[in-house]
Amino acid sequence: MAKKIIKVRLFTHFEDVDSHVEPGATARVERISHYGDEVDITDKASLARGEEFDAFFTDAEAKGIRKGEYPPGHEGLLAQARGETLPAAPVAIEDEGPQTGTLSSTELGAYIFENKLNVDQTVALANESDADDINRVLDAEDHAARLRRNDPRTGVIERLEAKLTAASSSGNGGGDEGDQ
Repeated sequence: MAKKIIKVRLFTHFEDVDSHVEPGATARVERISHYGDEVDITDKASLARGEEFDAFFTDAEAKGIRKGEYPPGHEGLLAQARGETLPAAPVAIEDEGPQTGTLSSTELGAYIFENKLNVDQTVALANESDADDINRVLDAEDHAARLRRNDPRTGVIERLEAKLTAASSSGNGGGDEGDQ
């Protein structure tokens, strides 16, 4: 009656078959089909129930599935149900965060403003051992504050100044040691 590909985990339907008990008679048997199975639904009531409950892929989707073109969101399960192996998805590389080291303080300030970085994210932009880089992020926070039309955030300033003090006292980053 109708060839359908099952879209739900299990679909129960009925079929009339030749009786094994009474020659020449038919018997009604229950069939259980699984997700991805292609079956011929011969019982009108079962077909109507399956369509009512959206238990079948559409005819257009079924045509694509037969060609190996799976609907979005069903690729992996359908391939598995049909005994196929999809190519492995590329392995995602852990995000290294924004690459802001080459931005000027003005560009970095615009980046902070546009991406609405919080205090922790802004402070993390500064290289702890490089006083010049810490100053660049301080200037960027000032620029971002002008774009926000408010003052630089106290948490950013205090934490960056603490990093700047630590970097300067360790001798890294161009302090004023020779001016004494």
